[in-house]
Amino acid sequence: MTPMVPLAMFGWLPFSLWLFSRLNPRHAVIAAFALGWMFLPQYSYGITGLPDYSKVTAIGIGILLGTFFFNPQVLSRFRLHVLDIPLIVWCLVPFFTSISNDLGPYDGISGALNRSAMWGLPYFIGRLYFDDRQALGELAFGLFIAGLIYMPFCLWEVVMSPRLHKIVYGWHPHDFGQAKRGGGFRPVVFMEHGLMVGMWTVTAFLSGFQLLRSGWLVANFPKYKTFWMPAVLLLLVTVILNKSTGAMMLMVLGVLILYTLQTTRKAFLFFLVLILPLAYVITRGTGYWDGQNLINAVASVASEERVGSLAFRMDNENVLSVRAKERPLLGWGAYGRSFVRDEEGKPTSVPDGLWILAFGQSGMIGLSALLTLLLLPPLLFIRLYPPRLWGETSIQAIAANPLLMVLFTLDSLFNAMFNPLILLLAGGITSLWLNRMVDMVGSNIADESSQPQNLDTFPTRLF
Repeated sequence: MTPMVPLAMFGWLPFSLWLFSRLNPRHAVIAAFALGWMFLPQYSYGITGLPDYSKVTAIGIGILLGTFFFNPQVLSRFRLHVLDIPLIVWCLVPFFTSISNDLGPYDGISGALNRSAMWGLPYFIGRLYFDDRQALGELAFGLFIAGLIYMPFCLWEVVMSPRLHKIVYGWHPHDFGQAKRGGGFRPVVFMEHGLMVGMWTVTAFLSGFQLLRSGWLVANFPKYKTFWMPAVLLLLVTVILNKSTGAMMLMVLGVLILYTLQTTRKAFLFFLVLILPLAYVITRGTGYWDGQNLINAVASVASEERVGSLAFRMDNENVLSVRAKERPLLGWGAYGRSFVRDEEGKPTSVPDGLWILAFGQSGMIGLSALLTLLLLPPLLFIRLYPPRLWGETSIQAIAANPLLMVLFTLDSLFNAMFNPLILLLAGGITSLWLNRMVDMVGSNIADESSQPQNLDTFPTRLF
C-alpha cells in the first residue's frame, strides 16, 4: 500500500467540501460521487462500532458534510415515505438476521450500519438532490461526462494491462488473471473488477446516447453540438474494447428498448424486461428451473470459455439456493455462513450473483426488499411518464435513467457488482414521483371545477 491510499481516503472529505464551495450543490454531489467512485482506492478502514470507512462511505460522508455546511436547507425538505420502506428493510434486515442466528445484537447493529452506509447514504442523497426532471437530466449528463473522463484510462489499460491501481495505490484490486480477455486485457482502472468497469461505461454510453437522441445536449450546449456525436461513438468503442460480453449484451438491449419506447410509444418491452429479474429469481430460488436450457442456448452463440463461466455460476446457484432455503426468511448472515463447505470447512460453492448472495445472507425478506428497491422506481417512472407522453425533451432525456436501474438488476443476477450511482437514481426517481403526486393533489384541490380526487390512491408519508 502506498501513501496515496490514506491521502486519497481521508483527503476526500476536505476535497468534497471544496467542491461544494466552488459548485452548485447538485453539481457538487454529481462530481463527488462520480469522481470518488472512479478514482478512490478499493480499500476500507475498519472502525470499531462504526461502519467501515470505504470509498462509498467517504463519498457519502463528504457529501453530507458539504450539505450541512453549504446547503443545509435541503435537509428540511426531506420526509420519510412508505416508498422508502424497501430501502429501510434492506438496511435493517442484517440486525434481525444476526439475532435469528444467535450472533448477537452487536453483530446485527454492525451489519445494519455497514449496509446503511453503503446503500442508504446514496439513496438518501438521491432523494435530497434529484427530485425533478432537470435534476435527473443533470445527473444523466454527469454520468455521461464521467464516462468520457474514464475513457482514456480504460483505453490505456486495454493496451498496457490493468495496472493503474497498482501503480497509484500499490496492489491489484482483483485477480489479475481475470483481466485477460480475448487475447488482450479488460480494464479495471480503480474499480473492483473489469465487469464493474464494463457496466460503468455502458451506463455512461446509454446516458449520453439518450441525451443526444432527445436533443438535450444540443439544446443545453449548442456551442459543442459537433462534439456530442463523436463523444457518444467513442464511448461505444470503449464499451466494445472493455470485452465484457454481458455488459455489451445489456447495452444492445438498452438501445433496443429506448428505440422501441420512443417509436411505438408502448412500454410492453420495458415491462417485459422489468419482469425478467423477478421471474429468474423466483424460478431459480425455488429450484423450479435448473438453468440448463439457458446454458445450451448460450453454447450455440458464445465461446466455450463464456459457456463454462455461465455453467459454473448456474451450478453454484443451484447448490447455494438449497443452502439458503434452510433459513428461508432471514438468511444465514455474513462471514460466509451461507456458503456450502466441505468437511474441512472450505467453501465448495461461492456466489457470483447479487441475488443469490442476498438470498443466502438476508433470506426472502431481504431479497424481496432488494428487488423492490431496484425495480419499483423504474415502474413508478413509466407510470408517471408513459411513452405516449414523451413529447418533451426533458422527459426523453431522462428516459435512460430508469432503464439503467433495470439493466443493473439484470446484471446483478450474475454479478455482484455494486454501483452507488444506481441508488442515486433510485432515490431521485422516488422523489420525482412524490413531488409529482404532491403537484397533482395540489392542482386538483385548486381546481374547484374538477371532480374530487380520491387521495387514498396516493402514497402517504410515514411522518
